Amino acid sequence: MRRIKASLLLTLVIFCVTNPAEILLIHGFTATTRSTSSIVVPSSSHKNHRLLLNHHKSSALYADAVVDDADMLCTSSSSDDDKNVSDDNSTSSMSASVFNLVKACIGAGVLAFPSGVAAFSDVSISLIPASIILTVLGLVSAYSFYSIGRVCSEENASSIGEAWKKTVSEDTSWVVDASCFVTPIGAALSFSIILGDLISSVVSTLGVKGLMATRHPIILLITMLVLYPLCSLGSLAALAPVSIVGVVSSMLTCAFLGFRYFSGAYSLGGGGALLSGLSQAYQPSFGAKGMQLMSPSILILFAMAGTGYMCHFAAPDMQKSLENSTKARFKQFTTIGFGITTLLSILFTSFGFLTFGGASSGLILNNYATNDIGAVFCRLFTAISLIGSYPIVFAGARSAWFSLTQKGKDVSEELRMKTTRIMLSLVTATALLLEDSGFVVSLNGALAGSAIIYVFPAIMFLKSSSKRLANGTLKMTKKLKLERIFNKAMAGLGVALGLCGASVSILSTFFPGVL
Repeated sequence: MRRIKASLLLTLVIFCVTNPAEILLIHGFTATTRSTSSIVVPSSSHKNHRLLLNHHKSSALYADAVVDDADMLCTSSSSDDDKNVSDDNSTSSMSASVFNLVKACIGAGVLAFPSGVAAFSDVSISLIPASIILTVLGLVSAYSFYSIGRVCSEENASSIGEAWKKTVSEDTSWVVDASCFVTPIGAALSFSIILGDLISSVVSTLGVKGLMATRHPIILLITMLVLYPLCSLGSLAALAPVSIVGVVSSMLTCAFLGFRYFSGAYSLGGGGALLSGLSQAYQPSFGAKGMQLMSPSILILFAMAGTGYMCHFAAPDMQKSLENSTKARFKQFTTIGFGITTLLSILFTSFGFLTFGGASSGLILNNYATNDIGAVFCRLFTAISLIGSYPIVFAGARSAWFSLTQKGKDVSEELRMKTTRIMLSLVTATALLLEDSGFVVSLNGALAGSAIIYVFPAIMFLKSSSKRLANGTLKMTKKLKLERIFNKAMAGLGVALGLCGASVSILSTFFPGVL
């Protein structure tokens, strides 16, 4: 506890009082990039990511993926500045668009899914209801993603925030901005926790022992040496190639999890060759508590899916960038993209849980031995991917914060850097206190994910269709009536999952005896 308190104090002092870039003698690096944008407006992050596409014509696929990540996090609301930026005329093929969608969804959050199953069961048959849950939520998420793109097209809106203003009200648009802030700040927090776990495991494998092989100093060092300089950049164009690392990392990790399960290297009955390298807490556990389908803990998996399937802020841009975009093609693209995402989510969940059962941790890679070479490479690739994605996620949170607090006013470079230090300090301090990234993933999914995936799209569709029914541009049909009923149910589901999922996530982490 003393070490944690000292780490917290050190973090706050370094980032809130001093300029770490000067201490680390890298001020010249950050100053060079900052000079490109001396005045920053709330939508500047969005501009930088939009311009990134033109900057990387030679590697458009990679750039597109980074742009889509940034758009998902940064464009919750449109400003006059956004409208003055000309839209890029380039389009993406169906396959490239599907790649971008899957990449936007499949990230570090999926590594927590096995622990979502372990929250209510430690028997393999529980993967049947878990797969059903993930499939149903994948279908609902696909519908809401399509619904957002459709409403934005019908309302001539360029973002979910603008669509909300046109369909619901401008006075309540702060709700969308708040969700756009909570979502990326929660993602940044989970990234910091995961980086601490991954890198400390890797350095332990390399023979480092003692304090420097623990997560607290690792999180502090990676924040000061790497994350802060990257989050201070005026342009994120140089991070475009890192996008493909994230995709490769996800594919390799999924293949590795499957290989380790089928090889039996961690099998209890077969005397797994790598079992000796695991602590008791991480060793496979099956049959001790059975399957508890009626337990409130099952809601943790529901909440985690709110993070694993969340890329809905990108729906308007993905619809516009889709080659020969029509409602039918956008529906086909959404179906294929979420179908692949759901399949990968089920595979990650199944392989991880079948290997470790009830002992599956909030970051499944933590379960694998430090001397498992395959796991070492997966940790390393995942860490690189997270470091490259971190400034994009952080820029989304910072942009949303300025949208909430500055209300369209220009933001000076001094304020931008001060906000960066304070926000990064608070995120780092929290990451030092919390050790379970699965908790952050489930809580973020329950609160922000439920609102973005289920509640916001349903309300916008109901308001938009009511308005068009009133002015005569839309006629009531049996299909429309059923769709409106479904959207009301979806909104109710989102509210219920948000409240119940968040409560269960908190109770299971801090008060496990209650459940």
